[in-house]
Amino acid sequence: MKYEVMITAIGDFVFQYMKTRDSLIIFDKDVPYHYMNMVISHTKGEVKGDIVPGDTLLLADREYQVTAVGEEAMKNLREHGHVTLVFNGKDTAEQPGQIMLSGGHAPRLMVGDTIRFE
Repeated sequence: MKYEVMITAIGDFVFQYMKTRDSLIIFDKDVPYHYMNMVISHTKGEVKGDIVPGDTLLLADREYQVTAVGEEAMKNLREHGHVTLVFNGKDTAEQPGQIMLSGGHAPRLMVGDTIRFE
């Protein structure tokens, strides 16, 4: 296991963002106030290894494959628990803080669900 956290809050606009962009923004529980409605907040976690293409993301009850990791994603994840998870399966990150995933659309999430990279 490289990283594991639990969802503590879901912003008001998260599901709308999920539908229009097929992505989720995660941030540890110290999320800046002006982003709270757009992100999924989670417990603080420790990054135990770099996330790389081929790794697995377990999100709620679904499994996804990492296809690309943006150049700033690991730094952001270590410092703030912050990345954008994009569920389009592309093999190149479009933005530096993204982690690209294959395996279907983003799942419906609830407070208490786990986010785990292996």
